[in-house]
Amino acid sequence: MVKFILILFAYILGAIPFSVILGKAIKGIDVRTVGSKNPGGTNSLRFLGKTVGFTIVFLDIIKGGLVVFLVHQGVFDQYGEMFHPLVYGLASGIGHVFSVFIKFKGGKMVATSVGMVLAYNPLVAGIMLIVFLTTLKLSKYVSMGSTVTAISLPIIGLIIQDYNMALYGLIGALLVIYRHQENYRKIKAGTESRISWM
Repeated sequence: MVKFILILFAYILGAIPFSVILGKAIKGIDVRTVGSKNPGGTNSLRFLGKTVGFTIVFLDIIKGGLVVFLVHQGVFDQYGEMFHPLVYGLASGIGHVFSVFIKFKGGKMVATSVGMVLAYNPLVAGIMLIVFLTTLKLSKYVSMGSTVTAISLPIIGLIIQDYNMALYGLIGALLVIYRHQENYRKIKAGTESRISWM
């Protein structure tokens, strides 16, 4: 029973829209009405400022990795066998993408995915950071960096023979790709925002 309760908890935790809450409370801005209208980290950084934006990204990373970390460390083993830790990370990511608190809309699961992987395997998270920065440097598109990095997770899982990572990483990558459809259309049209700081 506990393992199912944790799934629900992970989803609800992931569904907390920190960008909307902090944007309104601190800046008086609803990020769903500006820029890409996406209640995620990138849009928050662009329109809420670095301090608030990075706070939101940090909180999104925490909500993606908290239950993963606790399960991975065996905190709940006394209650019986748990699901694989990454299942809870996915539940949090799904909560972030389809938040019950904002009419089942949400972000693009990038920061929550970072938290999920960081809590499960910090070394793999480090490799993915290199993939992200390299792709970002070459393409100048955050969306492209996020997509390539998400795709790298199941590939890394196959390489190191962690097939749970490969499976759940693939599901996560498909969600990230699904949520970036508009970005791909903008890249094709030449209207997607490009970074200038690297």
